[in-house]
Amino acid sequence: MQGARALVRVLAESGVEHIFGLPGDTGMSFYEALREERERITHIMTRDERSASFMADVYARVSGRLGVCEGPSGGGATYILPGVAEAQGSAIPLLCLTSDTPVRQQGRGVLTELDQEGLFRPVTKWNTRVNAADTLAEAARRAVRMATTGRPGATHLSLPTDTLEGETPDDGIYGTPEFGRAPALRTRPDPALVQRAADLLTAAERPVFVAGGGVLASGAWAELTALAEGLAVPVATSLNGKGSVAETSCVAIGVVGGNGARPYANACVADADLVVFVGTRTDSTTTCHWTLPNPVAGPAVVHVDVEPWELGNNYPTVAPIAGDAKLALADLLAAIDRPEVVHARNQARIDALVAERDRYWADVEAQAGERSRPIKPQRVVRALRELVEDDAVIVADPGTPTPYLGAQYELRRPGRTTVIPRAHGGLGYAIPGVVGAAYAAPGRRVVGMTGDGSFGMAVGELETVTRYGLPIVIIQCSNGSFGWIKELQHLYHGDRYFGVDFNPVDYAAIARGFGFRARQVVDPEEVRPALAEALADGGPYFLDIVTEAPMTETPPVAAWIEAEEQRTAVASVHGGERRR
Repeated sequence: MQGARALVRVLAESGVEHIFGLPGDTGMSFYEALREERERITHIMTRDERSASFMADVYARVSGRLGVCEGPSGGGATYILPGVAEAQGSAIPLLCLTSDTPVRQQGRGVLTELDQEGLFRPVTKWNTRVNAADTLAEAARRAVRMATTGRPGATHLSLPTDTLEGETPDDGIYGTPEFGRAPALRTRPDPALVQRAADLLTAAERPVFVAGGGVLASGAWAELTALAEGLAVPVATSLNGKGSVAETSCVAIGVVGGNGARPYANACVADADLVVFVGTRTDSTTTCHWTLPNPVAGPAVVHVDVEPWELGNNYPTVAPIAGDAKLALADLLAAIDRPEVVHARNQARIDALVAERDRYWADVEAQAGERSRPIKPQRVVRALRELVEDDAVIVADPGTPTPYLGAQYELRRPGRTTVIPRAHGGLGYAIPGVVGAAYAAPGRRVVGMTGDGSFGMAVGELETVTRYGLPIVIIQCSNGSFGWIKELQHLYHGDRYFGVDFNPVDYAAIARGFGFRARQVVDPEEVRPALAEALADGGPYFLDIVTEAPMTETPPVAAWIEAEEQRTAVASVHGGERRR
């Protein structure tokens, strides 16, 4: 059998149903093989290789299945890297396929020749150049297994044209459907370490869970909820772990850390005498650059993660538990002696935190009710939360929408319903990302939240949305700048703005040119009616909402709030001195 056909058959038999990408001259035999298997695998043609990798990343996050993207050699291979890197950094199962120049022409300066294996090595879990057709099926199975087992991640196959066009024995061509989802295999943790953690939880006076994306990857939200509610222990999440527990649960305190956190959630972690990290890398954002909690004079730390290397990487750990989050949390609950006694002891603390939460939401409601112009981002998020279903998928860019969605978009059910790239924070993620979400979750509402900075990086995929007739609503928060960077110049560089502002653009007109229904919103009273109209339309709809910039409406970013308070205090002192 031809190598390209063998590759596609292995993917189909491994459960792959969607591939995102675009053609190039080195991949013609691969496309012919895809055409022959179009009843089993749907190919979604994108307008940019980067978009293909973002679509595959979001597809994998929402569906739990292996995401697959593909692109041609040369420029295509360089363009497709961002989403591959994001998936690897966020532990998302993704397979990237790039066609390549022929093995027989290596080193001769053939057009688009480059070292693809070296290019992808820093941003993948495993990658290889397949130099012979008779090893292609084996390499494909290995790439699938590597992506979905252990800590999920990105894998890559470089596919020379003569490998794709060559012949491979038929008896080695088969897929492994058990490895088409993550986690493909679950590892049970050491019972002795689980018991040690259970004893620590039983004895702690102010314990707290901090849940990361590993809880969502494992599908462990039911186990986490049962354990936390059973013991009355509060649960904070990282941005990537948002959805590890329903945020309406009495134990949920929301996102923690430097981006999108609620102040009382950070205070709870700072005050804890035991922190149980579950499925999180304890990265800089979640821990406010490793100050939350204090790694020296802070609480005891239990760390649960499928990747042993992460355990104790940033914090001294009294119980390093290597294993699948779902199994570990179930075992931990089973190891607790008399959980009802622990619950009773912790209940007063939970009641106090619920009261804090109620005060927080009252403040958010007041912010969302303001009728100033430009429109408050809080008003947009509040209208979205009021109007969309609980199972709606929100795909957001990592800029301005991130902190507001993290802090103020309350998830009423567990699971991954918000998708925000936080490993590398590449702009231009949401507009292609919604395409991946739509194929991952057919029948569910899909909404993209972007900014005008990201729009310029991904506008071509509006055509992809309309070409496939996807009923997607895209909300753009426009503030006329790269607002995140402009805020840094405002807070830390004395308002010396440089290289951050855009010309006025009629974004709605551009969206209409791609086949969307579209409108601009400048009146705060029109936010909710406009969003309701967009959601009811049934087709692709684009809303350009002119929103207030971070320089005058500080987003819920812990360091920025502190810096703005310091600026205000200094200005007040100087103003008082001048008045005297």
